Amino acid sequence: MIRHIRGVAYEVLERGQGRPVLLLHGFTGRADWLTRFPDLPVHLVAPSLLGHGRTACPERGRLHMSQQVRDLSALLDLDDRPWTVIGYSLGGRIGMTLAVCDRRVEHFIGISTTPGLESATERRERRAQDAELATFLEQRGIEAFVDRWEQLPLWHQTAEMRASLRPERLAQHPSALANSLCAIGTGSMPSLWPLLDRLPRTDLIVGEHDLKFKAIAKRMRDEHSLVQIHEISAAGHAPHIENAQQFGTMIKKLILGGN
Repeated sequence: MIRHIRGVAYEVLERGQGRPVLLLHGFTGRADWLTRFPDLPVHLVAPSLLGHGRTACPERGRLHMSQQVRDLSALLDLDDRPWTVIGYSLGGRIGMTLAVCDRRVEHFIGISTTPGLESATERRERRAQDAELATFLEQRGIEAFVDRWEQLPLWHQTAEMRASLRPERLAQHPSALANSLCAIGTGSMPSLWPLLDRLPRTDLIVGEHDLKFKAIAKRMRDEHSLVQIHEISAAGHAPHIENAQQFGTMIKKLILGGN
């Protein structure tokens, strides 16, 4: 389904009935990651984020975090009940920002995500890294980019898992993906560390082998009493892919109210 939100045509997939749950995919993903979630008595709403999937890609300035969050706030108007927001990596950063800004979010579940970088120096260095990656993507093309992306040490994936993700990654538009990197990468978003006390109930899911994001989650829990951490065994940065069975069991428990 295409939904027009603040002048942009969004690809939005929906499934099920019940209280609303917003799903926000990661970088190089799209709305159909909804199929990785178990059948539950809830209404799943999954947009393809700006720069991804079949969602229209406006000019780079329209892709910044503030614009993306305003679009998603408009999407929350679909249901006047409180929302659960689940976001993975990029989608987690966006979902966390939405949860800080919009009181209709009563529960945030972040998968392998971060509140951003604290110092201006860290953000500047990360923007430079993302700009280099975006240039590589635009000059070398999507296949060379996906080859490089698959080799990142973040993953704990079999060849079969990589093969299952590759068509989705290859289907992305190179210029749109490059614009996303530059406009809403970790170095381009404001740090949420000073705003953690605005978060609602928050559950953070991390992979056993994702040491960087385990440390980030632990620090968030130390700074905010409503944050809990849930670890997926034998998984890296993509626990919903790398241990889908344990992820499905855990997400069902968290969405339906288990602790």
